[in-house]
Amino acid sequence: MRTFLLSVVAIVAIATPTVAILWYPIDINDPYVQEIGKRAVTEHVKQTNDTITFNRVLSGEKQERIGLYSRLIIGASSNDGREGKYEAVAHQTDWGEKQSLLSFKPAN
Repeated sequence: MRTFLLSVVAIVAIATPTVAILWYPIDINDPYVQEIGKRAVTEHVKQTNDTITFNRVLSGEKQERIGLYSRLIIGASSNDGREGKYEAVAHQTDWGEKQSLLSFKPAN
């Protein structure tokens, strides 16, 4: 019986397809996307006491799962006026009213 159950579990594990969660292009001209980027920079500044200022979302992708995940490349300026690129991953729930910043780092 035990061998049979292990065999069934092994067959199910092999036969179950894994679904890749794909990222899809995002419309950076959409004001909502720009707002997501601005909120991401604001949250990063609040968490780290960094002094960068949001300029614009340069590119991005999205995943629609439980809520909306956005992976954005953001242009932001430092105090000396130099623009840097940053990658932010944010998650929106409740129709965009709640946003969590999952990561924020310099982009290549």
